[in-house]
Amino acid sequence: MITMNSARDFTLQLNHTYPVKRERVFNAWTKSEQLEKWWGPEGFKTTIEEMNVEVNGNYKFHMHSPDGGTHVLTDQYKEIVPHEKLVFTWKWENRDVAFPSTTVTIDFLEKGDSTEVVVTHTDLPSEEAANNHNFGLTSSLEGSLKIYLEQK
Repeated sequence: MITMNSARDFTLQLNHTYPVKRERVFNAWTKSEQLEKWWGPEGFKTTIEEMNVEVNGNYKFHMHSPDGGTHVLTDQYKEIVPHEKLVFTWKWENRDVAFPSTTVTIDFLEKGDSTEVVVTHTDLPSEEAANNHNFGLTSSLEGSLKIYLEQK
């Protein structure tokens, strides 16, 4: 769901439930060797240059698209509640136009033996940016992450 807060402030919220324990899903987001195996839309391959999962720790991911392009995502972790919540800022480093730092909050909700992941991406600068992130994050949650969690 995309919500327009103002002409230059959009929020994207997505949720998906996985039939695995919350700790396993949280680790897929916070352990570099796991995140590298699934991060990004289907067809992308991600290499991690930096991933310091602690408050004010930096990260830098290189997302390699099937067409040969590379998208660099970088910024900082802001809040970490083990197995419950992850908050980080999100900035595209290699865009032609300046892309502002946005905020992503991920809630990991225990649902018996399953985990519901709620991703809230705020401060998106346009409807187009919200739609692009909707596509990428939906592909990641419903495709890449789901496939990764089913393999283990």
